[in-house]
Amino acid sequence: MIRFDSVGRTYDDGTVAVHDLSLEVQPGEICAVVGPSGCGKTTAMRMANRLGSPTTGRIFIDGRDIATEDPVALRRGIGYVIQQVGLFPHQSVRTNVGTVCRLLNWDASRIATRVDEMLQMVGLDPDQFGDRYPSQLSGGQRQRVGVARALATDPPVLLMDEPFGAVDPVARGLLQEHFHTLVKSLGTTVMMVTHDIDEAVRLADRIAVMRVGGVLEQYAAPAEILARPSSDFVADFVGSDRVLKGLVRTPIVGSLLDAAGSQTVSASPQLHVGDSLRLGLSCVLGEPSGSVSVYDDGQLVGALTMDAVHRHLRRPTEVA
Repeated sequence: MIRFDSVGRTYDDGTVAVHDLSLEVQPGEICAVVGPSGCGKTTAMRMANRLGSPTTGRIFIDGRDIATEDPVALRRGIGYVIQQVGLFPHQSVRTNVGTVCRLLNWDASRIATRVDEMLQMVGLDPDQFGDRYPSQLSGGQRQRVGVARALATDPPVLLMDEPFGAVDPVARGLLQEHFHTLVKSLGTTVMMVTHDIDEAVRLADRIAVMRVGGVLEQYAAPAEILARPSSDFVADFVGSDRVLKGLVRTPIVGSLLDAAGSQTVSASPQLHVGDSLRLGLSCVLGEPSGSVSVYDDGQLVGALTMDAVHRHLRRPTEVA
């Protein structure tokens, strides 16, 4: 769906922002581009909708060379979520969400229906939030409106620049989970820039790790990057706790569990099959008994214990 073919970007003063970048994002995938400040990740993403132009190489979307596309038409067909959301402060939530729909000359009734659908989809009641202004929303609510606006015309491609960076940590996790479920249900192809490796591991199907000079160090599934970083740079960037980071993509399943004892049944909190093993570990560490109940459809199926977590960590690394 998105293909960078030996793409480079050099500024007039000779600074290389992106160097010989080649990667593909398959239809329906989420690609996270990560790296330190100044590594060219935002420059690379912005070239995908011609907000910047490559000095060398070509970019293809759905097999079409975007250099041959009208830039305005191209951008209207690509969803875009920018840093700090970028809502129009003088417009209501409904008007903000319908922005691209109006640019595409949809009729008013179609826009109204779609706006309400999108607000419901991102978890905002249209009757409660539709007539509010951005200043009357929390940071997480504004981010949801920004995602609704970007997806309102059901674009096949969504570009996101630090989409959750301005949201507080508690709301961020819930918003990331909701966003992941939403774009996967829609089949949207996503290219997102983030400085947060935890966010990339949690959301992405593949991660592109870049270093200063716009050089792509590694492009692979999160499990591959965490288990087998391709260089010292990648290993340092993902951190020494990369094994623990990988647990966010490991679901709690029955084979991980021990039998539930009577002391476990009454323990709090409770976990559910499908929750991340990282969440499970944090719960287990907070329990004096070192054991937390795990349920499936309301039925107790076992207990997650430190012994169970240790058994998982001692297994040979499996790479998706």
